[in-house]
Amino acid sequence: DVCSSDLNLPVSTVVNSMKLTNTTYTYHSMLAGDQFAKKFGGASGNDPDYFMLTITGYSAAGATGTTTGSVNFYLADYRAAISSQDYIINNWTNVSLSSLLPSTRSLGFKLTSTDVGSFGMNTPAYFAVGSIQVSSVPEPSTVILATAAVAALLLARRRHR
Repeated sequence: DVCSSDLNLPVSTVVNSMKLTNTTYTYHSMLAGDQFAKKFGGASGNDPDYFMLTITGYSAAGATGTTTGSVNFYLADYRAAISSQDYIINNWTNVSLSSLLPSTRSLGFKLTSTDVGSFGMNTPAYFAVGSIQVSSVPEPSTVILATAAVAALLLARRRHR
C-alpha cells in the first residue's frame, strides 16, 4: 500500500542529494512489531518484507507537471537470500538525486510497504530528512546576458586590433 507527500524546491536550483533515515517510531515498529504492524521478516525472519521510499521529480510545484525522473530508496529490505543481509536503516544515509532532470521544481514522496492490512499500510508512514543538497542554476536570462556581454567584448577587442 502507499502513502505520499511532496516538497517544492527553491527557484533556480538543481537538487543533488538528500540525507534520509527512518524515524525512531518507524524503525522500532519494523524491528520488533507493535499493535498495528508486524515485525519485519516475521517470526521466522524469512518473510520478504520491505519499506521503500520513491522520490519522484516533477517539472512544476506541488508534484505536478511532467515527471523528471525517480529514485527508489529502501528504508528496510528483508528480501535478501541470506538473512544477514536484511536491514532496517537506522543512520543518516546520503541518497543521490542527480539522476533527476535539471527541470525538477518539486519532489514527490511515496512510501510503499509489504505490511498491508484491510485499512492500508501497517508500517508507520514516516521517514526523516536530515538535509537537502541543492546547487544554484543561473536564470536563462542571466546566461543570455552574460553570453551577449562576452560576445560584445570579443567583438570590441577584435575591432580594436
